Amino acid sequence: MNQLDLKKYLENKGIIFEIIQHGSSYRADEASRELNIDIKNIVKTILFIADNKDPVIIIVRGDKRVDQTKMAKVLGYKKLRLATADELRNITGYEPGTLPPVAHKQKIKTIIDDDIMDSDYIYAGGGSLGSSLKISPKDIATLQDALVIKIN
Repeated sequence: MNQLDLKKYLENKGIIFEIIQHGSSYRADEASRELNIDIKNIVKTILFIADNKDPVIIIVRGDKRVDQTKMAKVLGYKKLRLATADELRNITGYEPGTLPPVAHKQKIKTIIDDDIMDSDYIYAGGGSLGSSLKISPKDIATLQDALVIKIN
């Protein structure tokens, strides 16, 4: 999957969004500099795998980290680990460094940090290297049927 799949998905859902092209960036701080946007307006979409093999997406501001042990307990798992590159591709359809918060190959349990919910829009992975998705966090929560909680 790629940026075109993401675009088609969002258009079909009637979502207001923008995909912005920029230099390749794999990290939130790089995207912040590329787009000249405060890192608090950039989110990381991180795929974790629970001890029972459930995939879980956690979406946090670019300046935050996810405490995997704490989040596992909150979500009722014993453990959460980062997905491998192969797991990311197989579960979401996207390459590492491109993962958008929506439009995945399969439905994935999604958790959103409540810190981003007051923003009119945020910037996230755009489905391809060198692109970012500008979208409302409320639209992400609705599309993903996400659980919104305080992270860290």
